[in-house]
Amino acid sequence: MTSDQSPSQSEDTNPFLCVSGQIVELILNAPDRKNALPLAGWARIPELLEPLRDNAGLRALIVRGAGGKAFCAGADIAEFEAVRSTADKAAHYDAVNVAAFRALKTLPVPVVAAIEGPCLGGGLGLALACDLRIASDTAFFSIPAARLGLAYPPDAVADLIEAVSPSNAKKLLFTAEHLSADNALQIGLIDEVHEAGALDDRISELCRHFEQNAPLSLKAAKTTINLLASASAAADLSAAQTMARTCVDSADYAEGCRAFLEKRKPVFKGR
Repeated sequence: MTSDQSPSQSEDTNPFLCVSGQIVELILNAPDRKNALPLAGWARIPELLEPLRDNAGLRALIVRGAGGKAFCAGADIAEFEAVRSTADKAAHYDAVNVAAFRALKTLPVPVVAAIEGPCLGGGLGLALACDLRIASDTAFFSIPAARLGLAYPPDAVADLIEAVSPSNAKKLLFTAEHLSADNALQIGLIDEVHEAGALDDRISELCRHFEQNAPLSLKAAKTTINLLASASAAADLSAAQTMARTCVDSADYAEGCRAFLEKRKPVFKGR
């Protein structure tokens, strides 16, 4: 299934799996909302991936957005008032996010993000949880948490730092600027950029490599690299988690969400 195909959208098809031989695709399926994920969609990712863990025939997972115009615009902000309006609700929401990220990171086969168009916020968190990020030249990237009065989840920040360095991570989080595909490649946020019409061909080429190479070798490589990369990531994150709760309890967060829904610039007060 290519990125411009998808079943009719409903609560239980965002996201969904598409199986093609030894390759499975995880399709983020809300093209009318740039494939933004509701809370139920984030929770669905680990549920979909769990049965794949014991699939001896699986060689790779490809993550992409339906419709061919967007990877993922992140969380569905329209539901924030209902599901992320208090610190406790936000903590639950972030835990569901992190479970989705970890489901991708711990799947014992290569996981590739095929990125077209916007890859924003939690959508970028999903891409960072993948082993490889292959983008078309239509892709652009941003973390708009600061425009909403939110704190980005520490697990996603750790993945961001690993990809781009602390200083580039700070720039992305401090400015909430959009980053082009070429600039994202330059700082290491993504691994490759291709012309829009060539992206699917490159993904297919990678899948052929995965199918031809020894499955146990790929599993060993992923497991070893993940263990070594996380060896220094055992820091106490309680201070970061406290700050995240403070953000959600703030007037600025309420203002950020209102401004987004009203399509205006937020007026933040620092409280």
